[in-house]
Amino acid sequence: MDPHSSEHSTLSDYLRVLRRGKWLIVTAAVLVAGSAYAFSHLQKPRYQGSAEVLLNRQRLVNSLNNINDQTLAIQPDRLAQTEADVARAPAIARRTLAAVGVVDRSVADFLGQSNVAPKTDADLLVFRVSDLSRRLAQALATSYARQYIVYRTELDTAAIRSALAEVNRRMRELEAAGRTRTAFYNALAEKQQQLNTLATLQAANANLIKPAQRAVQVQPKPARNTALGFVLGLVLGVGLAFMREALDTRVRSANEISRRLGLPLLARIPAPPRALRLNDRLVLLDDPQGTKSEPFRVLRTNLEFVNLDHHAKTIMVTSAVPGEGKSTTAANLGIALASAGAHVVLVDLDLRKPYIGHFFELNGAAGLTSVALGHAALGEAVTAVPFNKNGHAPRGDERSGGRLEILRAGLVPPNPGEFVGSHAVGEILESLTDRADIVLVDAPPILGVGDALALSAKVDALLLVTRLKLLRRPLLSELSRVLQAAPAPALGFIVTDAAAEEGYGYGYAYDAYAAYGYTREAAEASS
Repeated sequence: MDPHSSEHSTLSDYLRVLRRGKWLIVTAAVLVAGSAYAFSHLQKPRYQGSAEVLLNRQRLVNSLNNINDQTLAIQPDRLAQTEADVARAPAIARRTLAAVGVVDRSVADFLGQSNVAPKTDADLLVFRVSDLSRRLAQALATSYARQYIVYRTELDTAAIRSALAEVNRRMRELEAAGRTRTAFYNALAEKQQQLNTLATLQAANANLIKPAQRAVQVQPKPARNTALGFVLGLVLGVGLAFMREALDTRVRSANEISRRLGLPLLARIPAPPRALRLNDRLVLLDDPQGTKSEPFRVLRTNLEFVNLDHHAKTIMVTSAVPGEGKSTTAANLGIALASAGAHVVLVDLDLRKPYIGHFFELNGAAGLTSVALGHAALGEAVTAVPFNKNGHAPRGDERSGGRLEILRAGLVPPNPGEFVGSHAVGEILESLTDRADIVLVDAPPILGVGDALALSAKVDALLLVTRLKLLRRPLLSELSRVLQAAPAPALGFIVTDAAAEEGYGYGYAYDAYAAYGYTREAAEASS
């Protein structure tokens, strides 16, 4: 996936990112899951006891006295949550610890190891307390629930108890004065009885319905922690994979090059065998009928397709940077065109690092610079070469009339950039155009030095050779800018070392045909 592209990413782009980062994702998942498992086994066993308290929302006192109970209008979940918050009062925690006889624990520590929550869709409060001791967790949970009931009752009966205390005080005063037989004393006695009854009824608003049974172990839980760690590791791994993708500037596919440069892919060329590379040999000379030669014939056919409208005769082969295989590609393409019957002149104008002569063992011959200086005639400098090392054309080429000629670079001038832009070089290329059907010019890389850009004003079209291992997105952006500024149009690009491209396999060589509406059968017939 190209995160810098202006086009929308597709599902296949995301899947490619995940496929590229699969080992990072797996590693992250395994490491986090393993860490969670190891951490679980380092934890001390911890147990949790649970007790349940029933909340009575209807106040019996209000019902007996025909008083409108305002609590019935409160939403049940809000009332239960309010009671849960009341249960977290430090006073209740202090009473709980005292009731169980725990003296070595603070109120804050107890509240941190406990919680009270309303039960879903029920007027129930669940009191939970955890501890390293199973027995103590069970005892604390039950005591916590009971102390809440006591505390809640004290709050509800506070006004009644205050009134009862005042009645008792007045009755004692009357008793001390010997006025126990008065009407006032009898009224106070009746009020005392009523208040005692109200206090008794008010105490029934919360009930312990389920004391804590056997406390359950809540830690460690290796299976749960490992599973959660695995899921977290997957998420982390996916995030790292996409972050690495965003930071990675490598170009990974020919489609990305095509999208950024606006050029068609003409061929995917696999890397030549190591023996050929070490000995400066060409595939089409060493094994013209082998499978390694087929991509160059596909390139030849696709070049004919894209050149239908341009009618370019002088075509410059260049690359973004050195090492992308432009000289090897130009030499093999020249052989492929000649074997199809064209008269081809291959010109080495990479005066920074001339290499075409090495492929055809022409290092001693006169070159283009000699012609430009007037030291040799063009006809003397141009050398005809056979299509294979034995000096014989491949079978059938005698009838095709194809011919391959080489014009090597010659002596390297002290100022190659100025030389390739000279009038003499332009005249030589014009003369070669009159001499041949196609003139292929092996030019220097187009980035870094101005030779190729200057030379582009003297040719009809460009071919760009790219190698994915060397291309970076900033380099590709700069290449796009330079190609737009070049006087000659770019016909397309070629990918070398195609095995480095993701998903490379048989059949990719025909992708360029699809872009022009040709079927695979038609492509094979044309080549």
